[in-house]
Amino acid sequence: MKPTHIIAALKVLTTIGFYFLLIITAVFLFFSLMNAIGNKSFNTPTIKSYSYKVMSFSESKGTTEVKYSDSKQLRYQLLQNEYYVQIDPSTPFGYYTMFITLIHLLLGIFTLWTFRKILKEIQLQAPFTGKIVRLLKYVAAVFVTADFIKVINYIIFNQYLQQQIPTLGFKLESEIGSGFIIGAITWIIVVIYQRGVELQTENNLTV
Repeated sequence: MKPTHIIAALKVLTTIGFYFLLIITAVFLFFSLMNAIGNKSFNTPTIKSYSYKVMSFSESKGTTEVKYSDSKQLRYQLLQNEYYVQIDPSTPFGYYTMFITLIHLLLGIFTLWTFRKILKEIQLQAPFTGKIVRLLKYVAAVFVTADFIKVINYIIFNQYLQQQIPTLGFKLESEIGSGFIIGAITWIIVVIYQRGVELQTENNLTV
């Protein structure tokens, strides 16, 4: 496939993802506000509550017996210390979880918007431009910021769980580190791309 076709396909996919995430964010914000205003009861789990997977580190919890498939090629085990906690959206912490989720959605929107801008700026005849370098720096910053927010949220969320249910030792399950890694890789690309801009500028001046 020709590079022009690949770039065109990426433009289409990025645009679709961008507007799809915009719609998802708008729907999330609308229903979150409706739930926060209209949620009067929290006696039973409903879609009106925010659900999170947590692990219990209480000494009284453990795992069940390990079982094997008939062929002995795999084994499986039911974890007894996994829980789903649900946050009432009409509480202060419910507002906090809505805010954190909205922040992550907005970061995703900004990332896709930036990728769209990068793809529009790419010219195969002169691929190295200062504007693309600047946009790539934004992308790196977004990934690092997203992971930093995850770390802060992990600390705050676990403190909240400790206050609400101290006996079970709940800890939020969260993937932290991928954003830092992707941000670092993107920054390496920025450095290489920046050097490309310099070489291209020198070449243009020589010609």
